[in-house]
Amino acid sequence: MKDQQFVCGIDGGGTRTTVLCWNLDGKEIDKSVFGPFNLNSIGETAFCALLSDICQHLNNIGKCISLCIGAAGISNSHMREIVSECLARGGIENWNLVGDHEIALCGALNGKAGLGVVAGTGSICFGRTEDGKVERSGGWGHLIGDEGSGYGLGRDALKAVAKAYDGFGKKTVLLDLLATDMGLDSRQKIIGYVYSNDKSAVAAISPVVEKAYNLGDTVAMSIVQENAKELAMNVLCVSDKLGLKNAKVALLGGLMAHDTNLRSCFIGQMKNLCSTLECISPIHDAATGAAMMALRAIK
Repeated sequence: MKDQQFVCGIDGGGTRTTVLCWNLDGKEIDKSVFGPFNLNSIGETAFCALLSDICQHLNNIGKCISLCIGAAGISNSHMREIVSECLARGGIENWNLVGDHEIALCGALNGKAGLGVVAGTGSICFGRTEDGKVERSGGWGHLIGDEGSGYGLGRDALKAVAKAYDGFGKKTVLLDLLATDMGLDSRQKIIGYVYSNDKSAVAAISPVVEKAYNLGDTVAMSIVQENAKELAMNVLCVSDKLGLKNAKVALLGGLMAHDTNLRSCFIGQMKNLCSTLECISPIHDAATGAAMMALRAIK
């Protein structure tokens, strides 16, 4: 029905964009997938075309009276300007652009108050109280932060390997695994790999750290444990800021969604540091969280 009113939540990811539409009773009426929602990687022209396609899709469904978009890079004022202009042209009047961690947390905790820790290529901790107060810790990016992320694990592994090459680091199987698993068997190749690629290339080394940990390598074990501890400290900081002492902590991102050593060490750290905070797997996905926030905006 073209005249039906509905709300929409968008999970704007780096590889795909999930568009979820609900009626005003919170029931799904449409779910569609579009291309990557990444201004920096696809360029302004393609980004505008993506937004135009989404608007046309929504208008074909009916009247979208509330839209929530969750995406990375929302601090970029230029991105917000582009979104505003494109949505205005598309006839979408009531919309909100929030961080991807916000919609992930909302979906993970089914709209309830609590905490979320994201460990993927990067890392961040985010929390929300029942009355809507929010706080965060981490999320400083790979140059000065990203502890407990794939990048953090890869960076620390490379530092350990560099020291081993130079002759004053601890002996580690990471040296051999980088050579056999990734073809990085010399100083020159390692330097070329790191400095000719972006941060995702460093994050791609995290499976090597996982493998070395499983082989009992003490250097890899120390790297994982230290990153897990820093993640846990970020969670405790947000918990203290919000006064959430008896809350659930949603485990988000690739390194937390799967049964990794980082996840296990993090859960162990949380039990030791604050046993009243309960680590859980997400209840719903980020697109559902965005739809929840869109519906909440009109209620």
